[in-house]
Amino acid sequence: MSLESSAAKASTQSRIDAQLAWCREISVVRRGGALEAATQRQLCLPYWPEEVRCVPNVLLRSAVFSVGRIRPLLRQRTLLATLQGLQIHYKGERLNQSDLDVWEMVLHLARHQPLGSEVRFSAHSFLKELGRGTGGHEHNDLKEAFARLVGGVIEITWTTDRKSFIGTLVSSYFRDDCGGCYAVIVNEKMLSLYGSGHTFIDWEQRRALGSNSLAKWLHGFYASHEAPYPYKVATLQALCDSKSHELKKFRQMLRGALVHLVEVGVLAFWEIDRGDLVHARKASATRSPRKRFRRPT
Repeated sequence: MSLESSAAKASTQSRIDAQLAWCREISVVRRGGALEAATQRQLCLPYWPEEVRCVPNVLLRSAVFSVGRIRPLLRQRTLLATLQGLQIHYKGERLNQSDLDVWEMVLHLARHQPLGSEVRFSAHSFLKELGRGTGGHEHNDLKEAFARLVGGVIEITWTTDRKSFIGTLVSSYFRDDCGGCYAVIVNEKMLSLYGSGHTFIDWEQRRALGSNSLAKWLHGFYASHEAPYPYKVATLQALCDSKSHELKKFRQMLRGALVHLVEVGVLAFWEIDRGDLVHARKASATRSPRKRFRRPT
């Protein structure tokens, strides 16, 4: 890598870091200050810059968006794997990392306006932003993805508070096949998921992971931790809902995914010790003094 490209990459990362720092400051003000009332009236998602996506932690640390390619239909409320302190039940056709790509993009577009209002976009531009083709197959896949997001019912319970979010990740949508346009409505109650913590996902890194579903799941999982804890290989297998029945085979897949995360700059180091614990250290980004940027009006 040339010095020029290294400097450009560092400059871009510094700008993203400064923007994210500003977003976190605004989130704190909204929770504790005068902007809280305005946020409640408008029911807006937290704002984030163009280079990232923003996902509730409860969905990044669980099996809601699995790594499987097969999508079983769960006809009854089914308990999914998640971390301690939560219970997640799901009913409907299972979601995977491809669906998470679609949902992240919808939320990214929805952040500019109050929840409950229509998020309008063309299917062609949506697919291009996802890095997908724009042929008939891809358009049909997008239709299927939205059908799953509007049809699957998720129930997230915070066990300590004994309170639950129950609903679909997309409330409803309208599709104009002649014009190739969508108008999607996101559930207003989605804010309750963001209120329990959310994570900024580097979109360029996620796209660089391509079709490696396990690497994508790990990307979101480790991004949601400031300093990742060591986890058992079997625990990660359950949390990502891998259908690999042999732990030995999953461990091999895990090694390949972790290598991929190092290659795209997500992790600086990883190892699986003799106790089968996975240790990971996130790559440190080049920091620069905080700068303000204006939220679009």
